[in-house]
Amino acid sequence: MIFGDLSAYVFIEGQELQEYDAVVSSTPMENRITCWIASEEGKKFGVKWMNAAEQSWGIRAVVSVDGVRCVGQAVRPGWVGAKERTYLGNDSVSRDFMFSNIELTDDDSMLGDQNSNDIGQIVVEVETGKYRKMRVIKHGKSKNHTLRVREGKVHERSKKACAHRVIFGEEVPRQMHHQSGRPTSRIAFEPDNRPTTVFVFRYTRLDILQAMGIAPSTSKKSMKEEANNYDDEIEIIDGPCEPSSLPLPPKDVKPRIQHLEMELQRLRAQLASSEDRKPSRVKLERGVSRRQHTAMEVLDLTED
Repeated sequence: MIFGDLSAYVFIEGQELQEYDAVVSSTPMENRITCWIASEEGKKFGVKWMNAAEQSWGIRAVVSVDGVRCVGQAVRPGWVGAKERTYLGNDSVSRDFMFSNIELTDDDSMLGDQNSNDIGQIVVEVETGKYRKMRVIKHGKSKNHTLRVREGKVHERSKKACAHRVIFGEEVPRQMHHQSGRPTSRIAFEPDNRPTTVFVFRYTRLDILQAMGIAPSTSKKSMKEEANNYDDEIEIIDGPCEPSSLPLPPKDVKPRIQHLEMELQRLRAQLASSEDRKPSRVKLERGVSRRQHTAMEVLDLTED
């Protein structure tokens, strides 16, 4: 999705996911762009955000998955490029993002659980403001912190269209590049009064999106039904046929000629029987919708 010079998308195995039904809403405080994407159980994913033009202010982007907020990424004024977030992390460990089946329960004590409100959403919140780099000195070794995230069951009436949720992979130790007692840098970011840009990716299984009419069906049956919605006129052109790039063996040429002659006779007879009828134009019948879901184009400017 794109808004002004900012853009963002979700990817699986390096491939950008198709976006459906993108909607933009704006207030003096916020520009919000929302779309649907198809999630896949057991697949790790990431979020990439980009800035396409130099600005005189700093930018900070914060990714949240199912309401779990990740560490923000801040860039200096004039920065142009792309950054991505594929994990939840702290100074010591990281845990990859992954789509998983949601576990439902009929326990009514969990019906008002506020923690489930954000399940099914991946959010990128982009702010502008004052960027400042400070030098600090860290003493001692980092503690072996863990990342504990609540991943319990959800009441079955809380998420009707939600079949998936985000879980986090095994903890992986992070390599720190600074040494104890030596200066390192820290970013201080102060948001300004410009509107925040928020990209919201709502996700669920592809078949649910198709059943909701959000994503187009890919089944052969649906393609056939769509084709039957149009009164197509067949045009027959008599003319030379381009020879095949792979010539037939001599013993197969004669049967092939006979087959084509019979087919040509059948088509000529079909044409002759329809000459007395008024020709029909190709048209879209009243009430038939030819809805298209166009994914917004995203330009990948640079890697981290």
